Amino acid sequence: MAKLATAITVIILAVVGQHICRFILALNPFRIVYNHWPGPCHLVPGVTNGSEDVTVTSSGLVFISSGPNDKIGKLFTLDMNSPNVQVSRVSIQPASLQNNFTPFGLSVFEDPASKEIRLFAINFNGFTIETFRYDPPTNTAHHIKTIRHPLIISPNDIVATGPDSFYVSNMSPFSSFPLMALSLLTFLPTGSVVYYENGDARTVANGIKFANGINMSPDGQVIYVASMFMRAIKVYRRQTDNSLQFDHDIMVYSNVDNINVEPTTGDLWVGTQPRMWQAIVGPKPLGSQVLQIKHAESRNPVVTSIYSNDGRELSASSAAVYHNGHLLIGSVFSKLLHCKVDIPT
Repeated sequence: MAKLATAITVIILAVVGQHICRFILALNPFRIVYNHWPGPCHLVPGVTNGSEDVTVTSSGLVFISSGPNDKIGKLFTLDMNSPNVQVSRVSIQPASLQNNFTPFGLSVFEDPASKEIRLFAINFNGFTIETFRYDPPTNTAHHIKTIRHPLIISPNDIVATGPDSFYVSNMSPFSSFPLMALSLLTFLPTGSVVYYENGDARTVANGIKFANGINMSPDGQVIYVASMFMRAIKVYRRQTDNSLQFDHDIMVYSNVDNINVEPTTGDLWVGTQPRMWQAIVGPKPLGSQVLQIKHAESRNPVVTSIYSNDGRELSASSAAVYHNGHLLIGSVFSKLLHCKVDIPT
């Protein structure tokens, strides 16, 4: 009996030890982060408490979410075509919405007929989806409605497919932060993707280790989902009924956050944290890295590190958008960085 108990104990310790080792390695504890830039970079004034997600319209207008570090949720815009790189705070109407608004993942839908810009925002305060009609002349986001659904449990990011339809990533099967943290620490593939349209929703992908950023190819046929703990981007083929068929993984060996897709080339621009282990051991800032991925829809993608920093200039990069030679990089808890791209892309 004693031998059996010893054997069971050894097996349990081996399983737990293996899990701990895999979890630690997924956070890149031995990664050395080298600093390099695509050209001259500078911090954008007016953003100090976070720029968690950035998304860009076809005309080069960028929307920026302040993220979880800001006591009052804010949205900003920045015109990538303007010689003056500066943000403007979006007026949110009604103003009372800001009291319970923690904007996270963002997406825009531009109506080809009416030219209306509809903004979708993940609200971390209550895990809801907030939709807005954006008015460019006044830089105002008029709230349309709040979307809740039992399948939208722990949303992180969103990609709009129509005025009332989208794909959304769930980090975990739990909405309570303690249970969510526990499920993520188990390192189990419990993340998912949900498709929502006109009040109905269904799960279209699951088995993802920490489903994070999500976006779509310019032709709408491919969906990209960031698996932060897998350090990869999962590629799905979109079916005619909006279900998703898994195609392949793109291993990038960096903890992937948000994904943006360049509309003219289909290239992915990805914000990552190359050494997330630092978030656990501290006290140094998290590093930042921006990846460009060409031919992501194919089995032969080309992954290039465009920007990398040890965290002293920008800590915990979370998103990046590229437009006409300019790169804008957001971060989870701190600043916003603008770079002039002087290298071939």
